[in-house]
Amino acid sequence: MAIVLSCAWCVPALSRLDAAALELGSTPVSRLEMVVASEPSQTQSGWLCRAFCSLPSGAVGHVWLACSERLPVGERLRAVGRFSANEDDEWGLSSRAAGLVGRVKVVRVLEEAPPEGVHAALGGLRGCVLGAIDPSSGPGAALLAGLVAGERTELKARGISDEFAAAGLAHLVAVSGSHLAVFSSVVEAALVALGVSSKSRVVAGLGLCAAFVALCGAPASALRAWVMLAASRSARLVGRRGHAPSGLALAGLAVCLANPHCACDLGFQLSVLSVASLVLFSGWFEAAAANVLGGHRSTWRSRLPRMLRGPLSKLGRYVRSSVCSSLVCQAATLPLVVASFGRVSLVSVLSNLVVGPAFAPLLCVALAALTVCWMPVVGPVALCAARLFAGAVVEVVGWLASLPLASVAATAPGWAALVPLVVGSVLLSTWPRPSPRALRMGCTALFVPLVALALRLYVLVPPSVTVLDVGQGDAILIRDGPHVVLVDTGPADTITPALARHHVAWLDAVVVTHLHDDHTGGIDELAGLVSSGDVLVGRGVGANLGSLEDDVERLARNGVEELGVGDSLRVGGFKITCLWPDEPTDGSENEDSVCLLVEYEGLRGEMSVLLTGDAESDVLQAVVPRAGDVDALKVGHHGSRVSITTEEAAELAPEVAVASAGEGNSYGHPTPECREVLEGAGSTFLCTIERGDVTLEPDPMGVRVTSQR
Repeated sequence: MAIVLSCAWCVPALSRLDAAALELGSTPVSRLEMVVASEPSQTQSGWLCRAFCSLPSGAVGHVWLACSERLPVGERLRAVGRFSANEDDEWGLSSRAAGLVGRVKVVRVLEEAPPEGVHAALGGLRGCVLGAIDPSSGPGAALLAGLVAGERTELKARGISDEFAAAGLAHLVAVSGSHLAVFSSVVEAALVALGVSSKSRVVAGLGLCAAFVALCGAPASALRAWVMLAASRSARLVGRRGHAPSGLALAGLAVCLANPHCACDLGFQLSVLSVASLVLFSGWFEAAAANVLGGHRSTWRSRLPRMLRGPLSKLGRYVRSSVCSSLVCQAATLPLVVASFGRVSLVSVLSNLVVGPAFAPLLCVALAALTVCWMPVVGPVALCAARLFAGAVVEVVGWLASLPLASVAATAPGWAALVPLVVGSVLLSTWPRPSPRALRMGCTALFVPLVALALRLYVLVPPSVTVLDVGQGDAILIRDGPHVVLVDTGPADTITPALARHHVAWLDAVVVTHLHDDHTGGIDELAGLVSSGDVLVGRGVGANLGSLEDDVERLARNGVEELGVGDSLRVGGFKITCLWPDEPTDGSENEDSVCLLVEYEGLRGEMSVLLTGDAESDVLQAVVPRAGDVDALKVGHHGSRVSITTEEAAELAPEVAVASAGEGNSYGHPTPECREVLEGAGSTFLCTIERGDVTLEPDPMGVRVTSQR
């Protein structure tokens, strides 16, 4: 029945989506009445939120609404703007899957009307809550706003969201089942204390929990949790026992039938996978862990004083339960997390052990503080205590996120998503009795190849220089064994998958050649993914970082250093020498680019590579005599028409020239003129558009070149 209902509902939903896109494309935006449907998130160009538009035909189209000002949920407006339908890129496909037909860019607001009805009531309550918390007052207040109101703007601005993600604790700041469980427990306790009857408690509790979900913006994961809670409480009223798998199935079907596009919501998918893995497999893994540790546990318990045995046994059960739950959830969601975020947290088990016990008390303290915040003396004291508690949690999470290898870039093939499904199906169908001997042998057999694989991928890496395929931008890896330097970070949202492809988990340094977005767009991603010893910029640029300063400070463990002509650094067997700039610059122009000569000499052979950032032929006039004959050239400014002259190409005489450019770029990079000049000098010309990542390695016979394609 569920399959029939789903097909009957979802197919027309997609047809309605296409019809709405066509109608929106032919209707002036100024004729539409738009209503803000979600909390806005801040972007570099303003605010972005979801909205639904009332179309002339009577249909409703859901769109992304981009505006220069922040709009509250429920706000109704008419505006002059531009509508653009979804394209066939990753963003467009994900928007279509979420039920959005495109994007409306507001140029000028014509009319505004404040929220009405439920939206007005919830907006007023939300405003009171956030006003009492004051998220901008500090990290603790920002965390409280995320926990009790789903307001994460300040968390993102301060980089706290990245720290929680790196520590494997993102679920604690995304309102979901754990939040609702704590909230419902607090409400239940309060209603019992007031003497409310059991049936009235169920109705009142579900109503208050629904209000809490709405206050937090009603994310799909929280809706799923509320439906599960409603199923469980309703079953209790009619004398049925609670059964978590059935509750999860009912909740998933109800949410997806109410809104088919929820099935494509990442938060909903992660929430369902986590809960499913917990209710199905956590018990088996806890029993297996108890079996493996059983003999050792009885030995050390017998040696302890009697008064310590009880508390330590409880602590041991908590540790075992927490570790098993964390591992089960991480294993079930790992393929989806890697595919979506390109990273995996290696400290999530430790983080859940350390921070997990503080989550429920923190949420309870926050709710209690907000309940009494109106009182003259008690209110400010309670809020201050809650902020201090939350601030301490933020500090601990920051420490966990800063641990070496806390979070590493990762990639996985598409079929990896089937692995948890197959393993889970086998385990459910066989349900083997956990044998201590078999489990120990299995863990040992798995541990040895995993260690060998980690050494091969992250430590025993041959010396190489790789021009990464990051689209219309620059990012170059210089590696020798465990030592890695990244030169430029590419445009936004490109560096994480690139590092994952090459199994980079840490960086000795990051060099920023100049401050254009296509060379610095990935700095904020790196700041939440890896730690770096230094961030190196051109001489004079350190005082001109502007909006990048906070991200650079989070990324650089040892601070920012400046490079000028003659400065050099060592990366394993590589010597990297700065050839430009001659004098201090502000890093804002192509000619300010830091130019580097990368040289290797060792058992594997010799190699010299010239990296020129966006520098063109006028800068190369000074750089070429200092570099001399090189084996390889990273072509300046993506292979523009004036990136190099015939004379400069002849003097450098590179065997290989590599340009980094994006497919279909509007500049025509790399240009035919650049290609002809370098090929005329005897170079093999390669571009990331055709070749993907291009890797250069020293070899006794010359330079070994391999490419992704």
